[in-house]
Amino acid sequence: MSAPPPVKGKKVIVIIGAGLSSVALVKALRRGDSTISKIIILEAKDDIGGTWNPKQCYHNLQTHGVRAGFSLLPWDRFDSPYDHAHHKDVHGAMKNLFRKENVVVVEGAQHQNFGQNSNGNEEEKEEEKSNAEKNMTTEKRVEVTVYLSTRVKSMEMVQTTSSSSSRVKLNVLCTKFSEADKDEEERALFADFVIYTGTTHQPKVPEFAQGKNKYTGEILAAADVSSNKFDEILERKHKVVVLGGSKAAMDTVWNFNQRGYTSFVWLFRKTYWGTNFSYFQSSFINKSSLFARWRKVLQYVFMKVRLDFDMSRSSWLSRVGLFILAKVGYLLNPFDATTYDLGNFHGAIIEPERMQPYRKSSHLRGEIGYLEGKKLYTTKGLGVDADVIICCTGYDNPKAPILFPNGTKFFAHEESGDKFWKGMVTPAIPHVLFMNTFSLGNILHDATTVGHWLRSCYFPQLFDKPIESTKSIIQKGLDAQNEEMKNTKCRSYNLWNSFDRPVQYMYYCGRTFEKEIYEADLLSCSGKSGGISISSPIRRWMYSWSCASFLLADDTNVN
Repeated sequence: MSAPPPVKGKKVIVIIGAGLSSVALVKALRRGDSTISKIIILEAKDDIGGTWNPKQCYHNLQTHGVRAGFSLLPWDRFDSPYDHAHHKDVHGAMKNLFRKENVVVVEGAQHQNFGQNSNGNEEEKEEEKSNAEKNMTTEKRVEVTVYLSTRVKSMEMVQTTSSSSSRVKLNVLCTKFSEADKDEEERALFADFVIYTGTTHQPKVPEFAQGKNKYTGEILAAADVSSNKFDEILERKHKVVVLGGSKAAMDTVWNFNQRGYTSFVWLFRKTYWGTNFSYFQSSFINKSSLFARWRKVLQYVFMKVRLDFDMSRSSWLSRVGLFILAKVGYLLNPFDATTYDLGNFHGAIIEPERMQPYRKSSHLRGEIGYLEGKKLYTTKGLGVDADVIICCTGYDNPKAPILFPNGTKFFAHEESGDKFWKGMVTPAIPHVLFMNTFSLGNILHDATTVGHWLRSCYFPQLFDKPIESTKSIIQKGLDAQNEEMKNTKCRSYNLWNSFDRPVQYMYYCGRTFEKEIYEADLLSCSGKSGGISISSPIRRWMYSWSCASFLLADDTNVN
């Protein structure tokens, strides 16, 4: 295959995944003066939405936050900014935003014009279109198209014919539907930059090494329990085991409770901590109220507790802090509220009225030892009838391999966090960014920040300067990041688990993003974000960190 030609002027950006991150990235990348001519979004499913795609999420999924946190989305109905949002609301709001942004969504049966099997010459047409586009506004020039039912098989780093620049070749499987059948066809797509989003790609189901082949019931991931499947379980009066202590497990147990269904057992090792939903109501959000000031104090105490946990230490002060947070109801835990161990916390927001129904549900603490027939046995030998096992055990986050000219392969999800600058870019592959969150669950904010950073800082560096210069800057930033994590005694973390983010890591990423966007520091960018304020969450983290560091210093002095 001959090398693809370099594309002069504006660039083609490919985003993998059509979820919430993609929505925010599109808005940020389209805004103001841009080096981008086209944004292509590839979505493996047959609809947009990611986690919030009704065909991909479990029955009655609610968000981790309140609607006010989704201010980017145009809601059809907005009863209160402090309400939980149902997954159908989020999905509908995302579709509304795509319509408002004139984003074209192409379904699987219409893939005729997608990509090609050649060397990417179709991109040469971009330069020919430029004259016709001169009278259009900058925002309208950035064409955005979503291709559904397109799965990235692999990516390749290829040199262009100029030999001084690289592009990314994406090998994509397009699912084409007909009345009789569906068929996958492999196409090639060339891009100047790829943004890889997505954290809920593949539900994680335990292997159940002993007896899985002897089990005659049904094993489902939480995401497989759609509303139709949920109703089917109830109609057939199946005996159910809900496995896991996560938010998904709590939601599933709550759904059964709401329908008055009792033929289930909740099996877990530990239940997760969550934040009390009451602290997100209007009286606590109003900055002038005493409730809001009380909430701020509790946030600082919580930050101290988290900081100690993220340093793999548990001082008497952090245990007292968690005791206070549990007693005043800022943090909630159905069964492990007296252990005062923050080991299971992932940012969930829990309504306090659910606590008693959870505790009254049939539950069992333990692990599955083996399966046989329609029964499972715990490691302690206790047998439980189970027509259906619902595994609320998280997601794996595999990424397509990236192939290098020398024949080696790079699997991002197999690498540790210390290989990625800001958790997103690695020196060997500056043309691919892995969109990982860097604040606690604030996906839209993080993606918006990253979009502004790419447009204002990273793209001018990557596209206008020698590639070795960019690699050197990434390596320099990565070394600084790892040194800071080491100096602050940051615990090890799983970069591909979206809720496993130590405070030190979040603080470092938030600080450096903001510094580069506004102060033109590391990447010598313009220092302007197009008038956008990337405000409160990062600054709140910084302020909380300062408070937590002060408390830590106090603790150190006492000891």
